[in-house]
Amino acid sequence: MKSRFEIIDFHSHILPGADHGSSSIETSKKQLALAAECGIKRVIATSHFYPHVHTVDAFLEKRNNAYFALAPHIPEEIEIRLGAEVLICNGIENLPRLEKLFIHGTNSLLLELAGSDFVSEHIDSVRALIARGVDVILAHADRYEPSLIEEMISLGARIQLNAESLNTVFKRKVLYDWLSRGLVVALGSDIHGADKSAYPSLVKAYSKIGKYAEAVCSESAKIWDKSVEF
Repeated sequence: MKSRFEIIDFHSHILPGADHGSSSIETSKKQLALAAECGIKRVIATSHFYPHVHTVDAFLEKRNNAYFALAPHIPEEIEIRLGAEVLICNGIENLPRLEKLFIHGTNSLLLELAGSDFVSEHIDSVRALIARGVDVILAHADRYEPSLIEEMISLGARIQLNAESLNTVFKRKVLYDWLSRGLVVALGSDIHGADKSAYPSLVKAYSKIGKYAEAVCSESAKIWDKSVEF
């Protein structure tokens, strides 16, 4: 299954040992082979960054080592850019070297909200990030209460959706409203392990969103084109 659009997997966990997405180079190779089978040639590796667990330097060392271990095994037709899925916390905007967690070469930050642990101070952090010129992209916004996402949107945040959410009836009306308003800039597989359904689901999601697919691909491409290889 392939798409007529140049799909970018904007949210993936394909670096071996960088987080719980892939436990080995063999698993990562399977993930990339699955992407290639679906014609997906551009992948952003967004390993989990937990500010209560990691320092930025320790995270970068682990992520970069994982990338260099995988690099000889990356298929020729696939390009990878490095980023992170950063869990929000109070004062995240003050984290030293936060910019090192942006998608490499850009001002785009893939920010994971805290779900049931979300507190009002997190809104202040998002406001502060956007005021500083950070392009805040909400990871898998489909998982959260729409009212919370709307509040983030009002501050200037944009949206990444997981493919699986567009292939079910869950919140479909809300998701299509966000698409129609031009708020969705990316879709992602959020692949963990050698999930054989992840990349076909991503291609299917672009087919599902129909007239909005080209616009989403275009917004993802604008970010990709700013990014640089590690």
